[in-house]
Amino acid sequence: MRHFFLLLVLGVLLGGCASADIRSLKEKMARQVVFTINESSDEMKSSYAKGKLESIGDESGGIKIQIIIQEILNLHNLKKIAQWPIKSLGLHAIVAEIGQKRKIDELISELETDDRVETVQAVKSYKLHTYNDPYFHLQNTVNSDDIEHIHSLATGKDVVVGVIDTGIDRGHSELHGRVIYSRNFVDHDQHRFDQDEHGTTVAGVIGSAANNDLGIVGVAPDVQLMAFKACWHDKLTQQASCDSISLMRALATVLNQEPDILNLSLSGPYDPLIEMLLRMANDQGVVLVGAKDDKKGESFPASMPEVIAVGTPLGTTGRASRVVLAPGTDILTTTPGSTYAFRSGSSLASAYVSGIAALMKERQPALSGRQIEMQLRNTATVKIDSVPVVDMCAALRQENEICPNTSLAQVDGVQE
Repeated sequence: MRHFFLLLVLGVLLGGCASADIRSLKEKMARQVVFTINESSDEMKSSYAKGKLESIGDESGGIKIQIIIQEILNLHNLKKIAQWPIKSLGLHAIVAEIGQKRKIDELISELETDDRVETVQAVKSYKLHTYNDPYFHLQNTVNSDDIEHIHSLATGKDVVVGVIDTGIDRGHSELHGRVIYSRNFVDHDQHRFDQDEHGTTVAGVIGSAANNDLGIVGVAPDVQLMAFKACWHDKLTQQASCDSISLMRALATVLNQEPDILNLSLSGPYDPLIEMLLRMANDQGVVLVGAKDDKKGESFPASMPEVIAVGTPLGTTGRASRVVLAPGTDILTTTPGSTYAFRSGSSLASAYVSGIAALMKERQPALSGRQIEMQLRNTATVKIDSVPVVDMCAALRQENEICPNTSLAQVDGVQE
């Protein structure tokens, strides 16, 4: 009994420490800003000419670019937390913390008037679309005969799908050897990656292996995956969240790695720098797929025109005209430790559409995100409140190909 009591006390203390750590993290984020400087600005060019600066190097910020950064920090009384280059945009990002007596809004206004500062914003929180109503009405997402037919046309071979999420169980039987790139951008959660559930469930929907005598089959079972961990699990609430700093760092690396498709099963407040990074990725030809928050009319980055916005039939109304609907309720998918579970939510609907996009890109590599979105809409065979629900086979078929169990009226994407 005495040992049990000691264990109970220890558990309470550890739980209190975890809660305090989470509160501390949130309090720090509330007092942080991210600002960028432009390498090609007049101030920077002048400094280069005077020999004050050398070229930007690694993520520590280069050799002498610290001079300009330190001048800005000193002028505005800021403490530097981190910095890294965003080479694709010609920018350098700096995370800084303000004192307890200062207001974030006032500081942002000050930095906006500093000619050396390109952009500035507060650090923001984003959430992953975790599961609503798990195990509610067991249902199949696609007919098994259709999946067999679909995979006779395409399996996602030679297509790379990037996943910005939590970590992924890279050793899962369905995913082993499929994750060709992985990196953790969450500084305070470096010890976890393969134990993270959310990213594992998303990856399982996209690309679980086929014909391996195990579990399930992914939408695109032959895709290769890139795992960009920008989010983490809250051990107390079991919810998954991200911050704008980790998202920016992940997106800067996405621009270097250039996957064919990028899945973003997350949403949060608008951020101008994240928007710039996503537009650059779109310009590079990366197909962007984002989950819409089922509880809100608008959700960023799914609200961007460059992003294919995906929701679930249960969470979306006809008013959300840009949202593509996809299965997202009671999806059997992968969970850490080579296990499986039913999960629901627009995160999985987004992953479903990313998988379809991979199938389409295998057959037509030149397809843009806009073309894929239009194809998904024009081939939808069911509509709920005037919003199209994707039809995997219809979206994939070409010319005179006919999908199993498809009526003649549906062949051309027309409903009787």
